[in-house]
Amino acid sequence: MGISDYHRKANENTLVTILLEDIIAIRNMKEIVKADGIDVFYVAPGDLAQSMGHTGDVSHPEVLQAVEDGLGVIIDAGRVAGTLVNDDTVQGYIERGVRCVGMAWQPWLAAGATGFLRKMGGS
Repeated sequence: MGISDYHRKANENTLVTILLEDIIAIRNMKEIVKADGIDVFYVAPGDLAQSMGHTGDVSHPEVLQAVEDGLGVIIDAGRVAGTLVNDDTVQGYIERGVRCVGMAWQPWLAAGATGFLRKMGGS
């Protein structure tokens, strides 16, 4: 890819992801998934929880249900679904059909540091 065709190539290879961060988006998901030009529909549980009045509680049953509802509509429409995962949830989401996952790096860093300290004889 040379300079002369950079913009054309970049536009052909752009991944368009939308973040669905509000309960209003979940309620309107059947219409949203009809939009052309979107590669990934990503349900963001943190902001979604806040929009539902459950700030900081992504494990609240209502939030979990909203995430499931949103992902279900996306997957059933044959679109690429994404969401935030952790070690405990990643397998279930992959089996369910989620194809784009995000994860926090802090637990991996903590686990690596703990393992390293254990090998060094510390705790």
